[in-house]
Amino acid sequence: MYIVQVIPIAKGMGKETLSYFSAKEVLPGSLVSVPVRSKVIPAIVVESQKASELKSELKRSAFAVKKVDSLRAKQFLRSEYVQSALHIADYFGSTAGATFYTLLPKIVLENITSLKTKIAPVVTPIKPQEKCIVQGDDADRFANYRSLIREQFAKKSSVFFCVPTVEDAKISAKALEKGIEKYTIVLHSSMGKKAFLDAWSQLQDTSHPVLIVATGPFLSIPRTDISTIILEKENSRSYKSQIRPFLDIRTFAEHFAEKIHARLIMGDIALRIETIWRHKNGELVELSPLTLRSLSTAKQELIDMRKHKKPDGTQASFKILSPEVEKLIEQSRENSEHLFILSTRRGIAPSTVCGDCQNIVTCTKCSAPITLHKGKDEAQNFFLCHRCGERRSAEEMCKVCGSWKLGTVGIGIDLVDQKIKDRFPEAKVFRIDADTTKTEKSVIDTAAKFYASPGSILIGTEMALSYLHEKIENTAIISIDSLFSIPDFRISEKIFYLLLKMRYITRNVFLLQTRNAEEKVLEYALRGNIVDFYRTEIEARKQFDYPPFSTLIKITLEGKRDVIVAQMDSIQNTLAPYVADIFPAFTHTVKGNYVLHGLIKLHRGKWIDPDLLAKLKSLPASVGVKVDPDSLL
Repeated sequence: MYIVQVIPIAKGMGKETLSYFSAKEVLPGSLVSVPVRSKVIPAIVVESQKASELKSELKRSAFAVKKVDSLRAKQFLRSEYVQSALHIADYFGSTAGATFYTLLPKIVLENITSLKTKIAPVVTPIKPQEKCIVQGDDADRFANYRSLIREQFAKKSSVFFCVPTVEDAKISAKALEKGIEKYTIVLHSSMGKKAFLDAWSQLQDTSHPVLIVATGPFLSIPRTDISTIILEKENSRSYKSQIRPFLDIRTFAEHFAEKIHARLIMGDIALRIETIWRHKNGELVELSPLTLRSLSTAKQELIDMRKHKKPDGTQASFKILSPEVEKLIEQSRENSEHLFILSTRRGIAPSTVCGDCQNIVTCTKCSAPITLHKGKDEAQNFFLCHRCGERRSAEEMCKVCGSWKLGTVGIGIDLVDQKIKDRFPEAKVFRIDADTTKTEKSVIDTAAKFYASPGSILIGTEMALSYLHEKIENTAIISIDSLFSIPDFRISEKIFYLLLKMRYITRNVFLLQTRNAEEKVLEYALRGNIVDFYRTEIEARKQFDYPPFSTLIKITLEGKRDVIVAQMDSIQNTLAPYVADIFPAFTHTVKGNYVLHGLIKLHRGKWIDPDLLAKLKSLPASVGVKVDPDSLL
């Protein structure tokens, strides 16, 4: 008889580990089913001991030890993976069960009884492997990756190529597999059961080194010959989970690589500010010389929309399309060239303001600025909150002064779409955004039709960029100005990264309309000047003690204002001597509840602090905790 300690793979478990008995020895890393209350859930075995060695402890136990329901897989997870997951649970202030629940692919847990598993003995390198970076355009990076993969194959080692999204997995595999198709395995969450089981069998049965192109959760695969982990698109926010426990796959991958002594390579067209800083401070080495100035063959033009004048020299009225963009549309159609037009916001306009009292129209449930959307006709236009989903008629007066004089501010994709169709009724126009292409299939189909239609126009929000894998002759950004109004310390980096991607996919002409032409980030991006952008941004981060100079921990409360203000005071006492700066959320009400943040800044290298971690884990489940948050809003 054996007593096994397990970590239940579930959210909201009050205890980190539970004890059960088993008639057979169960090795650490095994996946089992265990009864918890009225349910049977999966769990990971972390320790197994003979019951005879624990007689006295069992006699003193105040509860009966239940039996493990069934053994689902022998030694499924590598011990290094389990150790890394436990470390990440502490790093992000989460429970072990919730961390495993987020890290492990759902498709693996659902099909665990059908999966072959064999963990071969591992010969761990004596010396830890280096951490590398590669910064350059897609063509240069992937040339480096292909060379590296073949080098590792020659050394009889496998490579894990980690990507942030399913689409990235599909496209990256096509770019890397030439000549090694038999040894390239793609894994992602959108796979059907048969395709997944076939890929898994290939993974387990192939003794030859393999290239695994997969999203982050598949780092859990029991393949022991992985010597290199590549984190592609290292700057992508898609690596961070948007629901609790708010993990970052990049952080996990780096720690896991350390544990298995694999070389870690981080690559992107522009790496994160924190990553470049680490390189300059000797923590990371170059895989190849870094590209510090991103080159482009396209003619680029910044169009200051404030300088457009009437023939008499007076200020022209507000325009959606500048004469330069209209001319580019005409030329693209005449020359049978493709044109992609980016609008950063959904709807007709991102904001609506009262012309009398200047009050911004907001959501009645969460106080976020509400977006005007197009109905079947103008009388059916509606307000939609992109934060909580509230929808209401746009036929309303100002809630503050009662005025009917409500006017829109900014440019949304609906407005761009309508203006182009009015101005160029014969143009073939496609569109990609969350309101019109609601499934991945519809997005892929739309992008394919656009590429197959010379002289056509594609209008899209930022989501379209993930599906544009071939160069486009001409591109234009109608408005990026609404992003400058977001009070987020990472917003300049987001804008810079977005513009670099637009430049890269453009072959001939790239136009950027703006009413903020003086913003330095626009100049840096249009010149591809990564090094000067980094210098400016790192100085600002240093001045305000933002990452990489600190680790941020954001604590969030939601509820009745008086109640959560008092609760935050109590939390301050609990966390003492650590002090949190208290401030209301940017969207400070949600469904009638008030939202309050507390922010703790720790000097770099001071986290994980065991004392502070224990205090954070003692907080009620209603308290949100984010370590290394993407935003402070």
